[in-house]
Amino acid sequence: MPLEALILRRVFPVPVTFADLRRAQESDKHFGMGYLDSWSVLKHSKADKRKGKVLARWHSAIKEATGALDEVYAVIDGREVRVAIIHRSDAATNPESVRALGPGLRCSAVESLLIAADEAGYWQRPHEVRVDLEESQMSHRTMARIAAASIAIAGSK
Repeated sequence: MPLEALILRRVFPVPVTFADLRRAQESDKHFGMGYLDSWSVLKHSKADKRKGKVLARWHSAIKEATGALDEVYAVIDGREVRVAIIHRSDAATNPESVRALGPGLRCSAVESLLIAADEAGYWQRPHEVRVDLEESQMSHRTMARIAAASIAIAGSK
């Protein structure tokens, strides 16, 4: 079965409670105030570099407070299968922080996914990062439908 794509996604336990948010806010103070207060001050300033640092620290704190996992999914025949878990955000430089859940996972594919995640700013703002490894093949039913439609069009001319 061909491996079509790899997806990196942050999975939070459900539900995330207000206690989790408070624990994340109080875990590390930024400029003597909580994350939310410092973000409200920073959003009105022009300090983009400082905003990025506050966001990165907030996302790492909320991940730690809630026990969220960064998981790697493989898309095989259109279905997603969890294949690895990322333990730390330095996974692009430290391969020991990636724990494969089964054999057969290519390290180069995971490395390309982690590089794409770094370029997309995943560690500052977690969102789904997808790397397509090979194009999905068209099903035989779809090929037959396209062939029938082209024959019908060619026959009508």
